[in-house]
Amino acid sequence: MTQQNFDVALARVGKLVTDFQKHEKAYLSRAYSEQDVRKDFIDKFWVALGWDVNHEHQTNPYEQEVKVERNVDVKGRIKKADYAFLAANFRDVRFFVEAKKPARHIDNADDYFQTIRYGWNAQTPVSILTDFAQFRLLDCRYKPDVQTALHRVIKKFHYTEYADAEKFREIYYLFSREAVTGGALETFAASLPKPTGKASQRASVGGGYKSVDEDFLAELDELREELARSFKVRNPQLTGDDLTEATQRTLDRIVFMRFLEDKLIEPEVIVERLGERGSAWGDFVSESQRLDRIYNGIIFKRHAIIDDATFKVDEKVFASVRERLAHTNSPYDFNTLPVHILGSIYERFLGKVIVTTDKRARVEEKPEVRKAGGVYYTPEYIVRYIVAETIGKQIASSTPEEIAKMRFADIACGSGSFLLGVYDELLRRHTAYYNEPGHAKRALKAGCVENADGSLRLSLKQRKAILTNNIYGVDLDAQAVEVAQLSLFLKLLEDETTASAKGHQLEFRETMLPSLDKNIVHGNSLIGWDILDGQLFAAGEERKLYPLDFAQAFPEVMKQGGFDAIVGNPPYIRIQTLQETTPLSVSYFKNNYKAASKGNYDIYVVFIEQALRLLKESGRLGYIVPHKFFNAQYGAPVRRVLSEGKHLSHVVHFGDAQVFKGATTYTSLLFADKAARDELRFVRVPDLTAWQETQAGDEGMIASTRIDGNEWNFTIGKDAGLFEKLSAMPTKLENVTTRIFQGLKTRCSSANTLKKIKSQAYD
Repeated sequence: MTQQNFDVALARVGKLVTDFQKHEKAYLSRAYSEQDVRKDFIDKFWVALGWDVNHEHQTNPYEQEVKVERNVDVKGRIKKADYAFLAANFRDVRFFVEAKKPARHIDNADDYFQTIRYGWNAQTPVSILTDFAQFRLLDCRYKPDVQTALHRVIKKFHYTEYADAEKFREIYYLFSREAVTGGALETFAASLPKPTGKASQRASVGGGYKSVDEDFLAELDELREELARSFKVRNPQLTGDDLTEATQRTLDRIVFMRFLEDKLIEPEVIVERLGERGSAWGDFVSESQRLDRIYNGIIFKRHAIIDDATFKVDEKVFASVRERLAHTNSPYDFNTLPVHILGSIYERFLGKVIVTTDKRARVEEKPEVRKAGGVYYTPEYIVRYIVAETIGKQIASSTPEEIAKMRFADIACGSGSFLLGVYDELLRRHTAYYNEPGHAKRALKAGCVENADGSLRLSLKQRKAILTNNIYGVDLDAQAVEVAQLSLFLKLLEDETTASAKGHQLEFRETMLPSLDKNIVHGNSLIGWDILDGQLFAAGEERKLYPLDFAQAFPEVMKQGGFDAIVGNPPYIRIQTLQETTPLSVSYFKNNYKAASKGNYDIYVVFIEQALRLLKESGRLGYIVPHKFFNAQYGAPVRRVLSEGKHLSHVVHFGDAQVFKGATTYTSLLFADKAARDELRFVRVPDLTAWQETQAGDEGMIASTRIDGNEWNFTIGKDAGLFEKLSAMPTKLENVTTRIFQGLKTRCSSANTLKKIKSQAYD
């Protein structure tokens, strides 16, 4: 940061201070509106700090560092944040600014709560509440609570202090564009005192120190259990699978309703008013039917259990659930909560199911999740990198017409985090293309909509076409398929308003959401229908397999040769677990996949081979997988698959750095092309935190001829030559020993696990 930039900003803000002082009485009057103060002072204040508030330079809506909300007439509804200041990647909000009219006394709990709510949901540590006359820096790390909101102020400034160099320095060196891009806010947030004792341990208590994803997951878990128990009491015939499905669909609908409210897509609040016309459940069902006619999609489609006339509900329990998720004073803001964070919440939510006895129901972790130690969702920065290195590079110079012919998939999609990443990349590329000089006529002909600042954005019809043309997913969990579709629908509607939604229905006379039943499907990506040939199945065993034929599920894709790219985080499931649950699948893998021919492999190696099969000749694969298979014996077959075809194109090796929060898993990013490659780009990451920001590491190129089915010990830099000489030596350790074996591994099987037995005494 330079002194010259600071001096220029101080002078410009000083002039604003002088202007405000000169006519202070008029500016503090009730007649002077929020829109006026924003235009006359607040916009100019942030421009002085280096931000392109008016989008004079950043015209592409997906490449703007400041998102400005100009619509303030929302009839008392909780509205969107006035300003969102983003990072240089144009995706992550660093802080919000909420503006008020100067005549309003901003030191009130409601305004503090509203501002903190924006920041907490977006996981930004601080945000600002201002009317220009006053400037409040608020701590957004705590769960929003009206009762404690006024205690969350960190710093206060009066407008006259903006002209004081030392006071203004505090603001400038935190919130100027050059300060934010230089990481000043992260450094400041790290210096804030962390709560200790009871304050840090509070879970669902208002004002507790807990991130939105952890808090909302806990909330959903509690609500699911309450609903499951009440549904079981009133409907004792329901099985655990029935209750898992019924409770999730109920909660999915409420979440979607809240999303429509907070995005201001629906003109009136919905969840809070359930029960005004009769029973809360009756209103919920009728609202679902109304919204189904408008939006379509899997969420509001008639459900065999909860929409059946014979289904009985405890009205008191459901009313309580509705109340806890209603928008009034709710800490959750589905306009600010990023869709990918909601997806990460659902990823963990899906790790549990409802189990029942004759009269009771309870929530338990799935057996495979319990054995794995939990569900670990892929961090957003990993998703973005994988998508950028696969789909991003494939479409970088493509026209919308060319992209429309391309097909991208995640064949173990879970809650849809990678599909969301793919969709976001596609939306950004299309928007950038149409906003390029000389493309305006093509953009308008294609259906783009002009924004107030003159930039062009994609219409809902265009975004629907991209979603249905380009994105495909498969998952073995039916509930995951539902959530993946829900996540994509939320992303589709992200930029809609009440007016645009109504206009779309009037113009095209069609529902808002497309059907994704042929895009995101339920099935087993690794097992085809040929497993049924000549097999006798025990009761329920076939149901666990859910065979899938890609040619039947995605006929047009496979007729064109396959997918252009497959991305994702395939399951990490040991073969021993599968042997216990679905032994037929283990036999099938051994007979149908080279990668499954040896040892106690992990199922992700089979996903690598299957993904390569499903790619077209120009296709590209991008996975995050453990790098254990680089050296383990069980990895030899898949190493041969990759090396013999010269498929490897790019590997990012994280060493012992932990990518997944709360898990000890040593991972790498694996990129492979269907077509043969002459060389591999290898990146070793010595500092994961630094790599997140810069993607810089120790990097080098390795000839494909150096890679075979033997252990992969990729070397680059000054040590590469020495390692090659050692590898070329004819005599190796295995040649001078009689036996090399693996010692005791207590997790390998139950036979190796020590058990406590009752001792006996002998004379």
